[in-house]
Amino acid sequence: MPQPDWEGLEGEVRALAQRIARIERELGLGRERGSVGARPANGDLDLPKLEQGEGLREPGAHPTPAALFPLLGRALLGLAGAYLLRAITESGTVGPQLGVAIGLMYAILWLVWAARTPAALRLEAALHSLTSVLVLAPLLWEATLRFHAVSTWTAGAILLFFTVFGLAVSWRKDLLIVATIATLAGLGTAAALLMATHDVLPFTLVFLAIAAAVQASACLNHWLSERWLAATTADLAIVLATWLVTNERGLPPAYAPIPHAWLLTTQVSLLGIYLSSTIIRTLFRGFTFTGFETAQCGLAFLISVGGGLRLASADPRLGPDMAVLTLACAVACYVVSFALLDRRGARGRNFYTYSTFGFLLAIVGSRILLVGATADAAWSVAAIACMWAGGFFGRLTLQVHGGLYLLLALVSSGAITQATAFLLGDGTWQGEKDVAIAAGALAAGLCYALAVHYDSGRREWGFQVFRLAAAGAFAWLLAGISAGLLTALYHGVFGEMASHAYCATLRTGIVVGSALLLAWAGSRWDSLELSRLTYPAMVVGAYRLVMEDLHQEQKAALFLSLLMFGAALMALPRFKKAGA
Repeated sequence: MPQPDWEGLEGEVRALAQRIARIERELGLGRERGSVGARPANGDLDLPKLEQGEGLREPGAHPTPAALFPLLGRALLGLAGAYLLRAITESGTVGPQLGVAIGLMYAILWLVWAARTPAALRLEAALHSLTSVLVLAPLLWEATLRFHAVSTWTAGAILLFFTVFGLAVSWRKDLLIVATIATLAGLGTAAALLMATHDVLPFTLVFLAIAAAVQASACLNHWLSERWLAATTADLAIVLATWLVTNERGLPPAYAPIPHAWLLTTQVSLLGIYLSSTIIRTLFRGFTFTGFETAQCGLAFLISVGGGLRLASADPRLGPDMAVLTLACAVACYVVSFALLDRRGARGRNFYTYSTFGFLLAIVGSRILLVGATADAAWSVAAIACMWAGGFFGRLTLQVHGGLYLLLALVSSGAITQATAFLLGDGTWQGEKDVAIAAGALAAGLCYALAVHYDSGRREWGFQVFRLAAAGAFAWLLAGISAGLLTALYHGVFGEMASHAYCATLRTGIVVGSALLLAWAGSRWDSLELSRLTYPAMVVGAYRLVMEDLHQEQKAALFLSLLMFGAALMALPRFKKAGA
């Protein structure tokens, strides 16, 4: 009968014991027992022993009820200490100010205890943090509202200190739960005190200071998930303060005064906090724009500039100042986009976000500073400048911005509306009143000419689509001017009471004539965008024929319309060949 391999079995058990001991050391559960795997004198293996109630616990695992009860007990003892301090303060043994100071230190001690808790024990850290909050928040509430031991400014300073201290002590172990609870406590208590005391300014500054602290941490890639908490409260507080000051009824009597200078300071500070932190993260740290940063920067601009404009009713100088600030930010965004990011070849989300902000801020700033035809002219000039720069440097993004500036100018001035009325409605040329459509056609023509000059050899789909859009806008405006002038000439010759049926025929003739001209020019100069506009022009002609010409009483006019449209359909292929 073969003997068992006791030595091999002993080696396997020893190896298993070593692995168990190594796991215990990594989890911090093991105890020093001498050299692992050494054989004692009696010949037994020195296997790790589990004492009663001890077991492996993975990080983040749910504790058993037996382990949870002591944690809850410690939390209740902490609250008991807070109530004891309150009783001592109410009895007059210690003064209210001293009681608040002792309570603050007591809450800080619980927060430090939470920060010293191992990172794996998240529930324990959360309970200690909540105990700290449950000590501080009621104490500060009663000290401010009931005992009047501290002012609203002092209460705000205490909340700011508590929040920043919580962020600081939780930094080393990256205890997000401790930082989140401290931030929520500071923001929530400040919001409650703001509504209860009707003193908006000190707690708005608390929100801004906490937002600045969180954003400073975010620049070091800490506490990113907490940013929306601070941003939301800061945004809402400034919106509330702006509405209280600028509403028609004025500041309600129950609220503490809010000086305009302080309110303007908070608005500018909100913009400065998120603009500077975003620049640091995206330009100096190399992080990509997040959805939060994009949305919050947009909201900060909206709240700051919009609030400043509402204050401008009391101080007219604020309007131009806000416009200059906005335009300066627009220029900075363009410089960052095309002078820094584009030069590095980093045409990613950061490039497009900065360039888009530059475009939007330029529109807002120019609209604040300029009105009416002056703004339309400025946008037309910006469109031509962007078209030239985009074509000269080969930047499609700048050309797209130029097209958007042009579209904005055409819509704002009414040029598109006038051209549509001339072509599809019954509008007639009004002389000097129609200068907008003439100026729009000139700007569109220059933009299209620049696009053709610089991009004629480019076959990328982006440049082709852009040239098609520019050619379409120019052709539409030019056809509208032709229709307006031709119908005005008709009424000038035959009188204002002449039949409008022939005006409809003339408009249809302009549309189908434009289609033939586009077909010939597209083939003659090998212009793909002009050739592609031929068939949309014929569709517009068919629409006019069905919706307008067929409903006219003069059958002779209808005959002429049908004749021109049919002849155009027959001649269209020949015009393309003739151009070639």
